[in-house]
Amino acid sequence: MKKVITTTIAAGLVASVASAGVSTTFDFASAYVFRGVTLNDGAVFQPGIEASGFGMPEEWGGVAFGAWGNYDINDYDGNVPGSTFTETDWYVSYSLPSFVDGLDLFLGYAEYTYGGPARDEELNFGAGYEVAGVGLGLTLYQGVGGLIGQQTYIEATAGYGMDFTEELSGSIDASVGFITYDDSVTGLDDGFHNYSIGASIGYALSDTWSAGASVTYIGQGDDMVLPDGVFGYDVSAVGMLSLACEM
Repeated sequence: MKKVITTTIAAGLVASVASAGVSTTFDFASAYVFRGVTLNDGAVFQPGIEASGFGMPEEWGGVAFGAWGNYDINDYDGNVPGSTFTETDWYVSYSLPSFVDGLDLFLGYAEYTYGGPARDEELNFGAGYEVAGVGLGLTLYQGVGGLIGQQTYIEATAGYGMDFTEELSGSIDASVGFITYDDSVTGLDDGFHNYSIGASIGYALSDTWSAGASVTYIGQGDDMVLPDGVFGYDVSAVGMLSLACEM
């Protein structure tokens, strides 16, 4: 399930199209945490590629296709296979035309695959708006297949970016997540799930390549909503080194 932390660069895959903008990312993280849930407490490698644009007129909005992968370097105390690609995610997103100045609306679909027949499917719809240089966001993720088929996750985000020099930039961000479950499947409560606070820096190596580093603190909400332990709340901080190319 993609996006370890909010400072992670979004990644994806699509076939080569001459009119599309293509970006690739290569992230090395100290752990894999997804929406507060620890999926690996040790080192992981997370590459991705995304294509967007396709020559579509701006007044029609924008579309992007992508894929993202997780390679577990560590085995999480034997709970996941080490030195193995354990997840590949496929997604498509559509940014709606701007009806209000400064307001961004988008919707998308993601499929999470785990190297076998098991998979999860999810729809999402979100909005973003900038106030006094602070980017605010609200996204609803609705499970439509797999174990998350009856799960609804709502995430509110805030972020602020700054340029120190022409090449060096930084950002701080925060998020809060709420969740509702199918109680007959999980037996967990609905409510305040997790939150995060992070900071990142980025450096432009050239017109196409950039490098970055980030650190994020992940907090637990209600322990009856996000329980402690393996595949629950188990890691409270994640560091990441990133390399990205955009063409």
